[in-house]
Amino acid sequence: MRKEEALRIREIKEKFYKKHKHFKNVINLGSGNIDRLIIKKPWVMHNVFEPFKKKSLITHVDSIAYPGVTIVQDLSQKNAFSFCNNLKGSKLFILANVLEHIPKKAHAELLNKIYSKMKSKDGLIISVPYDYPYHADPIDNMYRPSPNELKKLLPLTWLEGDIVSAGSYREEFLNMNGLKKIRRLLKPLWILQKPKKWLENHRLFYLFKQYQVSIVFGVK
Repeated sequence: MRKEEALRIREIKEKFYKKHKHFKNVINLGSGNIDRLIIKKPWVMHNVFEPFKKKSLITHVDSIAYPGVTIVQDLSQKNAFSFCNNLKGSKLFILANVLEHIPKKAHAELLNKIYSKMKSKDGLIISVPYDYPYHADPIDNMYRPSPNELKKLLPLTWLEGDIVSAGSYREEFLNMNGLKKIRRLLKPLWILQKPKKWLENHRLFYLFKQYQVSIVFGVK
């Protein structure tokens, strides 16, 4: 998750909480390694979870038992969301940067599972790249929807929908040493690369333009 993306999610939640009660449960789907996240991307915890943990139970869900994961669950399984039956009170599901990393044919099934566990006034935040280079984790299906396209996925009352500018590759590139910069610039010329590795070279285009991320928030 990019820093600007995390800040926007925080703004969305703070705006909602000015007029509504806090969600009792915040469910982070496809969380990844939380310990690594704290070190590599501290802005995610600082903005998306830390400010709200006094009033919300934070549940991190992933298919791998990474450090910091609360519930180990493969979300593609039939009863993947049965853990929700044990959660008391309102729920906010966060599906951040997940849909581009699973097969497109699995999108509808996953979203319908989430929807089936949402009760009245429960919420859902979805974020996905809008203008962003190929980045496999373990795959990248190049799903790059607009906020309006995301809103069509589920019949929620959509309260927010934005395209967020989220930095560029230039920031990362300028922090590299001289040799690494040269290697990155020359890498596209290497003809023996595997196709996936060659696609990663598209990141160089973002030396000159901003990454962009689609974010939507809705309630049932």
